[in-house]
Amino acid sequence: MVEDDFLFPAIGANGVLQPGELLSHDTVQKWIDEAVAGSGIPGTFSTHCYCRGGAQYRFMFAPVGQ
Repeated sequence: MVEDDFLFPAIGANGVLQPGELLSHDTVQKWIDEAVAGSGIPGTFSTHCYCRGGAQYRFMFAPVGQ
């Protein structure tokens, strides 16, 4: 990584990371929509759900290597 690279970079259409381009909110929302539809969960979810649902805490303190 260099100084101008993003921690969560965009992913090109061919699957290659674009370190200098920011991953967009719309892309993340599209992934959430696809995951929800594929799992058969009724309703809609947004990126906000992960801020308030305890996911941030779980990612911060998740056991590594288990």
